[in-house]
Amino acid sequence: MAKLHFLKSVTDTINTSFILESGQDFLMVDGGFPSEAPYLYEYLKSLGGHLKAWFITHFHSDHLGAFFTILNEHPDIKVDKVYYNFPSDAFLITGEPKQDDWTTEELIRLVRNATADRGIPVVTMQQGDVYSFDGGHAVVRVLRTPDERITHNPINNSSTIFRFEADGKRILFLGDLGVEGGNQLMEMYPAEELKSDYVQMAHHGQGCVTKECYALIRPDYCLWPTPSWLWDNLGPGGYDTGIFGTVVTRGWMSSLRCVKRHYLQIHGTQVIDLAES
Repeated sequence: MAKLHFLKSVTDTINTSFILESGQDFLMVDGGFPSEAPYLYEYLKSLGGHLKAWFITHFHSDHLGAFFTILNEHPDIKVDKVYYNFPSDAFLITGEPKQDDWTTEELIRLVRNATADRGIPVVTMQQGDVYSFDGGHAVVRVLRTPDERITHNPINNSSTIFRFEADGKRILFLGDLGVEGGNQLMEMYPAEELKSDYVQMAHHGQGCVTKECYALIRPDYCLWPTPSWLWDNLGPGGYDTGIFGTVVTRGWMSSLRCVKRHYLQIHGTQVIDLAES
């Protein structure tokens, strides 16, 4: 029996943090900023403190900060392997020289040292790879990896796209994929291959792939890793007066008329039983 653990943000910030469970195997996806690490640590401990895999979608501190914090500060959390595919160092540094309190060069060292110091193998995901878990009852299928020809919104568009499949359900993780990456994804696959039961809304639900891309994915359930201020696009004038496109994306998903339910990060940590959905 497979479950999806959709973790809250303790600081109501942009935070992509999911745990995939199948049998006795637990797989982590991203994890959020370092500020989310204390809650994530306690949650992982409650599940036994052993991850078969930690998947990272792309090289942004709000997706990998908790990752290197957990590895550095909590050796009691066992991680068998780490999976990612990042563009070249030069591409990352040129595309975004600084992130929050770090230079990108510093972040690169933090990420590499976290696995090297613990002796954790790193798997470079490649398009077409299929990784098996829980004795073959669950798989992670890689649909897309970074393309350095895309130089607009470069780090978000370098998101590695993969899908978790178990109990007859598909969960598609889009990371922070932008318009260009989404268009590429549509060119690569027919609708029947992109169709997924669950979709992690790209870039926290705003400034992301197009409505047409979501129409091909045709999700039954949407996973919104979106803080309250972003969900309502709060600005100087209140609701939908900010600079973000979340409310527009919400309208898209309503107009597609295929979505049965929206799971929102702002509702707190949620555990979804895939067999019952």
